[in-house]
Amino acid sequence: MSNFLQQAKSLESEGNIAEAIQDYENVIRTENDTLTLADANFRLGGIYREWRELFAAQRFLSQAHQLNPENSDIRDAIESLNLHFTENREEIADQMSRQNSDQIVSLFRIATGIKLIGMDKPVQAYPLMKSRTKIFPNAAVAKHLLTDMSITEQERNSAIEYLIERDWLENSGADLYTIADSGLYAFYTTLAKLHVDNEVYQDAITCYEQAYWLDSDKLTPQYQKIICYAALESWNEALESIKELPTEVPSEIDHIAYYTATAHVFHHFSQQTDDDKVKQHVIDACKKVLSIDKKDKTISRLLDSYQEKKSWWRR
Repeated sequence: MSNFLQQAKSLESEGNIAEAIQDYENVIRTENDTLTLADANFRLGGIYREWRELFAAQRFLSQAHQLNPENSDIRDAIESLNLHFTENREEIADQMSRQNSDQIVSLFRIATGIKLIGMDKPVQAYPLMKSRTKIFPNAAVAKHLLTDMSITEQERNSAIEYLIERDWLENSGADLYTIADSGLYAFYTTLAKLHVDNEVYQDAITCYEQAYWLDSDKLTPQYQKIICYAALESWNEALESIKELPTEVPSEIDHIAYYTATAHVFHHFSQQTDDDKVKQHVIDACKKVLSIDKKDKTISRLLDSYQEKKSWWRR
């Protein structure tokens, strides 16, 4: 059994369903074994059936059946779901229409929130963006539910067009659209910045983790997490993250914020260890801040505390 699959099943049994969904999705993204893939799809189908997200459940159960048609549990589950669809056609049609409308509303709020940030209106953007995390607790759930939405020409408002123009919303046939990973990445990174601006650092970290999960080639969210860890005084997490990242900081990161954070992280451990290498890290980080902003008094005082004072007769 793969590590992701084992971990997902443990999370599911403990009731941590959103986290379990993400790990089952990790199995689908990384595994090649047919039976393992069938099991992950089957578990996802069962979860979404319990959540009454019947169309997502049908999609995963059908995939599980294709991968392992001999499995009686999978076969029974998909037969039961198909029977439910047959016996409740009107109810299912109403549910499909209602869920489709809800999904379009979600797209509208995501797009509008991002647009408002571009217009320098974060106060209006924040509640719009934040409300989506209650519906989509992580990127995997968002991917699974914002799939094959029916958007007609009449429903293609300015927000929908905004997503389509940036390839954040992909056409999957006729009037069907699916959220792209790049669109979700933009959502989570934008919301993370709003959390930071509102000093809700733990939620910002969660958003940056989701962004990195969507695109692990982009390290920017990992650098942003260090700034948040420092703000929370989560020194151990910050130090571990610093160790894992290249020393060359991406240009899109606020260098003053980043090096200020690392200066305080290393200062914390310097006080504990009195290690010369750690002290040098503090000095280097302070100097990088002051090379950008010479008037930063807090960093200037911190740097002074690490530099030896020469006696007056040696000056």
